[in-house]
Amino acid sequence: MKIREVVFYGRRNTGLYILAYLVAKGYAVKVVSDDPHILALADNLGLRIVNFETMGKFDLFICCHGNKIIAEKFLVPGKFINIHPCLYKYKGHNPIKRFLENKDGSGSVESQFMVAEVDAGEIIHSEYFETPAVTTFAEYYNIAVPYYFRCIEKTMEKLHRR
Repeated sequence: MKIREVVFYGRRNTGLYILAYLVAKGYAVKVVSDDPHILALADNLGLRIVNFETMGKFDLFICCHGNKIIAEKFLVPGKFINIHPCLYKYKGHNPIKRFLENKDGSGSVESQFMVAEVDAGEIIHSEYFETPAVTTFAEYYNIAVPYYFRCIEKTMEKLHRR
């Protein structure tokens, strides 16, 4: 798969990291978001801000902590991926809240193809790691961020080989 043009959909801290990664790697990125920090970064980098109706053509759509379920009419098989923490254990919304509530110590970041059923697509790549007992989102993400980078890097490598 040849990937040049990417639509990025995301929010929050890890969304900023993945967006910055895509730009640093030289992809032509369009941004879908309602997060003010993502929108500010996109504006500062001169990226085109679009919505689902105006995103046009692209090679790959990457979601990282998007806050809406994408309508099935937009999903193109093999072109939509999701970056999700602890997918192997906590599918759906707010997996890290459940991770913290369960006092879990085995974290992960996975990429998966998006399909109509939430978090049911084929896994592309998984990064697993252990954490000490953490009690806040910040503590979790301080450990997890390097695994997000590794996950997106390995995911893009695998997709380029397809």
